[in-house]
Amino acid sequence: GTTAHPTFDISKLPSVKEGMSVEEEGLKRKKTCRFIEEACRILKLPRVAVATALVFFHRFYAKHSFSKHDRFEVAVACILLAAKTEESPRKVLIVIEECDKLRTRAKAAGRLSANPGQSPSTSGNNPLDPKGEDFLKLKERILLLERVVLHTIGFELSVDHPYKFIVDKIKLLMQKR
Repeated sequence: GTTAHPTFDISKLPSVKEGMSVEEEGLKRKKTCRFIEEACRILKLPRVAVATALVFFHRFYAKHSFSKHDRFEVAVACILLAAKTEESPRKVLIVIEECDKLRTRAKAAGRLSANPGQSPSTSGNNPLDPKGEDFLKLKERILLLERVVLHTIGFELSVDHPYKFIVDKIKLLMQKR
């Protein structure tokens, strides 16, 4: 027989419940996931860390609304957390600096729209000065968000990625040749 899987109800997502369209919610996820992928590439994080950061991000916004937390800052917190989880930690300052530069480039290229209600320190068109007050405030917010993400995901840090299973199967098939 077939196993019944509980269906995921998009209308139950916090942002959608607050009145955001399903399309806009999906677009914010898609754009932010692209940002996470690109930031992780720049930071030379292993593929498993990228996948873990994406899972953390999706789990976070399954319980929180996009209007309550800046998605860029949440993304950076997820990258930091995933890098540690997958034993490829990166220095907080470098992660924030590279992500801020990437965000600035994306904005300049028109790929990233400014979030309404966004903190002024992250809405400019120039990267922040790593020694400046705004950068320090951003760092504090991201470190706080890292803890919020941890609580949101119930400290469930081990993520079973499907491709590990696929890679193992391929290795097995290669051995049989």
